Amino acid sequence: MELLQLRYFCDAARSENFSKTAKRFSVPPSDISQSIRRLEDELGVSLFNRSANRVSINEKGLFFLEKASLALRLLDEGATSLSDDGKSGEILLCVETNRRIVMEAVEKFSKEFPEVKFKTHFFFEPTKEDFDLIIAADSALLPHYEENHLITEPVALAISAEHPMAEKFHSLSDFSSEPFITANEQSNLYRMTFDICRDAGFTPRIAVQSDDPFYIRKCVELGLGVALVPAISWRGQFSSRIRLKTLPGYTRTTCLYLNKKRHLPLCVKEFAKLLTQICSKEEEL
Repeated sequence: MELLQLRYFCDAARSENFSKTAKRFSVPPSDISQSIRRLEDELGVSLFNRSANRVSINEKGLFFLEKASLALRLLDEGATSLSDDGKSGEILLCVETNRRIVMEAVEKFSKEFPEVKFKTHFFFEPTKEDFDLIIAADSALLPHYEENHLITEPVALAISAEHPMAEKFHSLSDFSSEPFITANEQSNLYRMTFDICRDAGFTPRIAVQSDDPFYIRKCVELGLGVALVPAISWRGQFSSRIRLKTLPGYTRTTCLYLNKKRHLPLCVKEFAKLLTQICSKEEEL
């Protein structure tokens, strides 16, 4: 059983297309077919169901795919670890919440380790790609990630200083007829806005939605509506024309999720440590 043979098999098992695997490895399709035939002869079982026009992985193939994938991952991790000094590499990052704090951490880390590259996605569905790290406030879709607390912060109502209620705020229910400004439906900010407003006894009327936090803040400043925001991660982002009114009893907790299914290089672990330290200091301010 050869290492390249296992790589051919795992790729072909996932794509169920020998031609695609051949193209990916820059070899003739016959090489893939013959290699897998030799693997099946060695194992004494068929791993694929074959018909005139296609192949499909069978039950035994699926079982072997799981074991072979694990073996290849362990070998690749071992080889990578031998030369991993933590000063170079790549970090695949998904940022759902706390964008300001995360990007400050990226900036600080990049100055110390300029050879480390970041690939960062914002407002990206975490299950669509295998990230190294995810910063999010919801964990239901992240079963194969290790959860670590980052920050718990109060939620505040952002309102224009010129609004008649700016200095007379009593409760959120006072704003049941006001237009609200928030992010898109997939965002934590949107879900948080609806949940808190419903607790206050009403459904918010959304006047403006934007994926850009700057635009959300600008719309509040212009008096186009009010917004519910996390008070720490958005701290210092509002102009003097905005008033923030903390909502008693409401907080948002953001966690750092580390991928347990893939090898995390030292640079990923070091960045996670730095981000945790920065968030801890933000909570203390």
